[in-house]
Amino acid sequence: MSDNITENKQVVRKRSLTVQERKVIDRLNQKGLKHQQSLFRASETNCKGNLEVVLDEGLESHEAVDLIDSRIMEATGTANPNLGISMLSKVAQAILPSKADAKTVADQFNMSAQSMQALAPQDEYEGQLIAQLVVLHEHAMDWLGRASRTDRVDFANVYLNGASKLLARHHETLDTLLKYRRRGVQQVHVEHVHIHSGAQAVVGNITTGGGLNPQNAEGPHAKV
Repeated sequence: MSDNITENKQVVRKRSLTVQERKVIDRLNQKGLKHQQSLFRASETNCKGNLEVVLDEGLESHEAVDLIDSRIMEATGTANPNLGISMLSKVAQAILPSKADAKTVADQFNMSAQSMQALAPQDEYEGQLIAQLVVLHEHAMDWLGRASRTDRVDFANVYLNGASKLLARHHETLDTLLKYRRRGVQQVHVEHVHIHSGAQAVVGNITTGGGLNPQNAEGPHAKV
């Protein structure tokens, strides 16, 4: 039996990366998104299934601790690694079922940290908003998946309605984050242009030849 399987197994010809594939890898390397080291793992010495941080064994102990602390703070925007771990813990608890095993919890910690790091929180408040974004997105995708798997139309409507509400909260939270990041940036909005007697208003793009775009409008109450 095993001989027949070996004979029928096709030999896969090796190939080289294409230029486009290499460009994708280079872009990921520039963003620092490739082969991100895990921050947490399931404890191998504790029967209760606790987690432990993953320290770089190639570094001196104090440097390894400093590195892991900085990565946790970078992912959460906090100035305290213990507070950052607490934030990641709450994110994992909000996503995972209550009886998840230690490996699943560690994987969720790492995925949440990487998702939050990609959005680059600059302080604790941004970290809190980004944590909410991660949780809302995960649950919205879960409910959309339930809607696609059920054969009951009434159930599908409930799931889609729940997903719609979660996505609406996600967009509101994202809008809050963007507004917070724009704080202090002055923006000027021009609603109307009023022209006094003897003057003229031009609205539109002026071409290089000195003419006006045919869609330009002019007049005493032209709108911008």
